[in-house]
Order: sequence, then C-alpha cells, then structure tokens
Amino acid sequence: MSKKNPFVAVAMLCFAGLFLPAETHRISPDRFYTTFSAAHPPIAHLRPGDIVITKCLDSRGRDETGKLILDGDNVLTGPFYVEGAEPGDTLAVRLDRVRLNRDWGWNGIRITTDALAPETIEGLFPANCCDAWLQPGRRNALRWNLDRSHGTVTASRTLGERVKLEFPAHPALGCIGVAPPNKQAIDSGPMGAYGGNMDYNAMDEGAIVYLPVYEPGAYFMLGDGHAGHGDGELLGQGTETSTDVQFTVDLMKKHHISWPRVEHSDSIVTLGCMPDGIERGFRHAISEMIAWLTADYGLSPQEAHVTLGMTAELRVASWFGTFVCKVPKKALPEPTGQPFSR
Repeated sequence: MSKKNPFVAVAMLCFAGLFLPAETHRISPDRFYTTFSAAHPPIAHLRPGDIVITKCLDSRGRDETGKLILDGDNVLTGPFYVEGAEPGDTLAVRLDRVRLNRDWGWNGIRITTDALAPETIEGLFPANCCDAWLQPGRRNALRWNLDRSHGTVTASRTLGERVKLEFPAHPALGCIGVAPPNKQAIDSGPMGAYGGNMDYNAMDEGAIVYLPVYEPGAYFMLGDGHAGHGDGELLGQGTETSTDVQFTVDLMKKHHISWPRVEHSDSIVTLGCMPDGIERGFRHAISEMIAWLTADYGLSPQEAHVTLGMTAELRVASWFGTFVCKVPKKALPEPTGQPFSR
C-alpha cells in the first residue's frame, strides 16, 4: 500500500459539492482549561487543511506579559473542533511554528526524586532555591533568561563554579491531545492514548502529530510550552514559558491508530505510557551520572542536577533491562582526573 502524506494535497476541499479554500484562523483565546474533554465548548471550528495562529499560556497559566490568566497546572488552549472528524479516524496536526514570545521561563534545580535510586535520596540538597516570585509559597522555581535573538536559555544565577548554565533554546509543546474516549474529562497532568502531557522535547516546530479520534470533532487541545530540556524532563519542568503557535489540521478517514505518533523530516516516533514501569530502570543510570558529574567533573550537586535536567539523553540499550543516561561533553568542563591523559 502506498503511503499518503495527509498534507500533500489539501489546498482545496470538496464540501457539499463546492470547493472551499482552506482558511487561516487567528485565535486569541479568552478562556483556557486544565482538562482534555469534549465537554468544553470549542473556541473554533476547523476544516481539514485549515491553519490556526494562536498563543499558549505557560504551564502555570501566565501569558507573554507574565500576567496570570488562569491559576492552574498545564493550562491548555482549545478545544478546536475539526469538522468531519469521527471516532476511528486519525487527526493529523502539523506544528508549523512553535516560538518563544517572552524573555523568561523557569525550572526546578533538582532532579525529581522519582528518577533517583532510593539510596541516593537521603541527604539530598533541598529543592527550595529562591524567593516565592512565581506564586505564593513556592520557592523551588529558578528563573531562566530566554534570549530569543541568540537562541539560548540561561539560569538567572549560578549554582556553582564549574559550568555556565546556558543551553540552546529548543521550543516545544508539553501537552497536545484530543478528547479522551467514553466522555471522560482527564486532567492535563498525565499522558494516555489520546495524547495529553507527553513532555516530549521533540514536539517541536515542523513535527506532524497523529492522534486517534474518540469523539466527533476530535476536540484538539495544546499547551505547556517549553524553552528547552533534556530527555525525561527530569527537573519536573522544561524551562516553562508561553509560546506563539501556528498549526495545520488534517484528517485520515477510517485510519485507526492506538497511540500518538510523531513524524519528523528524518524520523518517525511512536509514544506509549505505563506509569511506574520503565522509569524504575533508569534510576540507577541517572543517579550514577549525578555521582560522575560531581566526583570527577567537580560540579556542585545543583549544577549536576540542572545540567543533567537540561541535556540528558535517555535510551533503552536492551529490552531486557539495560538503560542509558548520556550527557554531551560540550556541556561539561574538563574532568578533574582522567585516564589515558598522560
């Protein structure tokens, strides 16, 4: 069977015997949500081929000016009702543009304890690092400076003396999905077959996202903008910030998929979820990397956690229980001791 790209020939649509041109919708939302659900009234009705230009708040509900619009977690823009979408179809969404629209974001400074080996947690440095500038009582959010002209993200203060906490910006969306099956309203925190909070750092500009349709109209939603983070979003945040987004929708009729898929120019990706499953296998690799960075590279514990959180590459080396945590050397100083250096 030949492969059909859903975006190849969507310049005109045949609708009730008439050719209707694809439209561009400029949407400035006046309401936002923290659940994926078909119970929310759509903010726009789209046809396959239509383009949407809109904005996403940051995960805490602040806009590009820093104003708090909705006090919640993983705040979503949408839903968008796609005409003709029916259960059993696949919704295809091309992320044409995902851009930062302000000059700051935030991260934690400590790897989530769920990602650490239990024996390494006792005596760990506190997560609190800062004044409660982001929200009342919250002291674990370090502000980061986003330089859009140079494409960098930089911690607003040092956490040690061995590395400069500056990394390439890589805007992406943490949340993207459709209304779940069975009339459910699911919080924007977890991930499931409908999409949700996937926190995949390559849900970026140019990606095509494929999602199974469970409700007529699909009820597509997106949000949780990130300025950059390593695999696993190990700090619990992805340099959270607001974003400008443009996307194009299309439909693959009677084309069933079971889990989200993502297509890039050079790869295809499938996503799945099993809470408390494979992450247990990564704990030793992640904890060992922190030990290596502090002992042999001289990073402070905070520098090690943040550097790992921003640059980690996590891989399954063997299905039978071997897991890899990788950090690029360009993010590190020279080691304090190195074999084969004589």
